[in-house]
Amino acid sequence: MSIQFLNPLFLFGLIAAVLPILIHRLTRRKAITRRFSAVRLLIKSQQVMARPQRLKHFLLLTLRVLAVMGLVFLMAHPILIRPGFLSLGDEAATIVILDNSLSMGYTEDQGQRYNIAKKAAKEIIGKLKGEILLLPTSSFHKASHWMSQDEAIKELERTPLTFGKGDPMIALSLGYQSLKEIKKPGKILIISDMARGDWEGFDPSQLGTVSSETSVNFLRIGGPDRDSNAAVKGVNLIEGEPVVGAPARIEVALSNLSDQSRDVLVQLFFSGIKKDQKSITIKPREEAKAYFELFLDQPGWIDGEVRISGDRLPLDDIFYFSMNVREKVKVLVVDGDPRTSLKASESYYMVNALQPGGAEGSPFQTNVVTEGEFSYVDTKSYEALFLLNVARPSIFKLFPFLETDRPVFIFLGDRVIPEEYNGFPLSPWRMREMQATDTVGITEIDQSRPILRAISEAGGESIRAASFHRYFKIEGTAKNLLTLKNRDPLLIEAGVGKGKIFLFTSTADLDWNDLPMKAAFLPFIQGLLKEAVGLTGGSFSEGIRVGEKILPTQAIGPEVKPGTYRSSVASGEVRQSINPPHEESDLSKMKPEEMKKRFRKIDMRVVEYREDVLKTAHSGKKELWPMLLYFVLLVLAFEMVVAGRI
Repeated sequence: MSIQFLNPLFLFGLIAAVLPILIHRLTRRKAITRRFSAVRLLIKSQQVMARPQRLKHFLLLTLRVLAVMGLVFLMAHPILIRPGFLSLGDEAATIVILDNSLSMGYTEDQGQRYNIAKKAAKEIIGKLKGEILLLPTSSFHKASHWMSQDEAIKELERTPLTFGKGDPMIALSLGYQSLKEIKKPGKILIISDMARGDWEGFDPSQLGTVSSETSVNFLRIGGPDRDSNAAVKGVNLIEGEPVVGAPARIEVALSNLSDQSRDVLVQLFFSGIKKDQKSITIKPREEAKAYFELFLDQPGWIDGEVRISGDRLPLDDIFYFSMNVREKVKVLVVDGDPRTSLKASESYYMVNALQPGGAEGSPFQTNVVTEGEFSYVDTKSYEALFLLNVARPSIFKLFPFLETDRPVFIFLGDRVIPEEYNGFPLSPWRMREMQATDTVGITEIDQSRPILRAISEAGGESIRAASFHRYFKIEGTAKNLLTLKNRDPLLIEAGVGKGKIFLFTSTADLDWNDLPMKAAFLPFIQGLLKEAVGLTGGSFSEGIRVGEKILPTQAIGPEVKPGTYRSSVASGEVRQSINPPHEESDLSKMKPEEMKKRFRKIDMRVVEYREDVLKTAHSGKKELWPMLLYFVLLVLAFEMVVAGRI
C-alpha cells in the first residue's frame, strides 16, 4: 500500500508547524518581582507548582503543532492506494491465459470450475483499461491479437471447455512474444486449477528472455489439494478375436486417482445397449482391471462404450472403442496324403491347431479336400490356402489367391515333386533335394513377425525344443522366418504378385518332425494365419486421445469431442474412437513453491480464488481526508480543554 496526495504543493505548509513554537516562545510571561515577608513559603510553593505547569505548556504546544500539520495534510488531500495482484497503469497491457483443458470440467459445490474461471475472468477484464490479450491453453482457434475490453469479453464467451490437454507453454510463448512486439509494460494472469497434467512438464526457461517488468500471477481455481477422481484408462481385447461365433475377452483398465478407496460400477455397452456390468473396489492411487466375456453373433462394426459410476469429473467417465466383427475366416486345406485313419492324415494336426476343441470356438472355418478335389473347388470364398504334402500344386488355382492378396501356406513332404514347385513363375527360391539327418532343432526366430516375437519371448523353449530329421533344402533370396541349427531355412516368406507364400520345408504332421506335439504349435499356426489375413490389429481399436492425429472424417468438426467417428477409405468404412487424455484425470495440483522454482527470477505468485479476492484484484483507492478532519477536530478539542486549565 502507498499514500498519494492530490494537492502535494500544500505540503509545503508543514513549515507553518513552527508557528505555535515561535508564538509560544515570544508570548512567554515574565515574572514581576515583589517583596514579601514570607519568602521561604513562596519559594517552596514555586518549587511545588513549576513542574506540572511546564508539562501542561508542552502538551498544549504539541496539540497546536499537530493541529497545524493536520490542517496542512487535509488541504493536500491524501489518498491511500491499495495495490492488487493486477495493479497496472492505464497504458499497461494485460494477458489473460485461461485454462480450458478437461480437468477444469470438475464440478464443485459452487458449480463447474471452468464456469467459475470464466466468471472470474469476465470480472477482471471488466476492470482493465489497457490492451488485453486472451489466450486459452487448449483451443483449436488461436485468438492472438490485442483486444479492447468489450472484444475480450466477447471472445471469452466464445471460448469453450475442451476435452484435451492444456499446453501452457504455447500460451505463455505467445504472450511473451506479443508483449515484445508492442514494447509496453505488461502483466500476465493465468486462471487455472494448476493440475499436474498440464503443468508437470512446464519449463519457462524455454521461453527465452523475458522483460524484468513482466510479472506472472496465478489465480488458482479449486484449492491446493488433490481432488478425488476415477477414470477409465484403457480398453483392450486380450483373448480371442472379434469374429462371429468365437468367444473373446475384454480387459478394462481403471485408475483411482484419489486418496481414498473407491467402489466403482463398470458397465459395458454395445451400440447404446448395456451388455454387462461389474462392481470393483480400487485402492487409493492404484489401478485395477475388470474383465468382460464376449460372444458376438452379428458381423459388422460395433460401437462400444465402457462407463463408470459418476463423479465430479464426468468427462472421463466414458471410454469409447470400436470393433469390426467379421465372419469366420474360411480356410481351404488341401491334404496331399489322406489316410483312412483321421489321425494319420496329413491334415489332422493342422485342423486341430486351427480349430482346437471344435469349430464353434474358433475364428477359423476349415474345409479339407484332397489334391484331386482341389482342381474343381471354387476358391473365391476362401481367405487362406494350406497345401500339405501336395505333389503337383495347380498354378492356376494358386494365382487367384496371390493376385487378391490371400496368403498361401505350403508344407512339404515325401509326395512333393520339387520340379513342380520350381516351375512357379516369379518364385524367389529353388527347392533342392530332401535332407535326411539326425535330429536338428531351431536356432533363429525372426523378430519382425509379432507372433514369432511373442513365441520367442514367452515360449521360445517350446518351439526350440522341436526336432527335425527330414526337410527339403531351399535356396534363394526369400526371407527366413525360422532357421535350423545347421543354418538351413525351415520357414521362409516370399511375396508373389500381391500375395504372400509361406513355405515350411518340413511336414505338417509327425512324419518328419515333432513340432505338432509342442505347445507352441497352436499359437504359431493361428498367429501366423491371423497376421496374414489381417485378423489382428485393425479389427479392434481402443482409439486415440484428443489432441493426437486423427483420420479425416466429415463427422469431426473443429472442436474434437470424445466419441466414435466414421471414415471412408479405399478399403471401405473405418471407425475411429477418440477419448480424453488420461493425464487430465489426475487432479493433483502443482504447489506454489514448485512453480516459483520453475519461473526462477521471474516475478511470480499464486493467489487462491475466493469471491473477495476479485475485489482486490486491481488497485484500490481510499480517501483519507475524513479521518484527518476527525483528527484535527479531536486535537483542537483537547487543546481547548488543556488551555482552559492553565
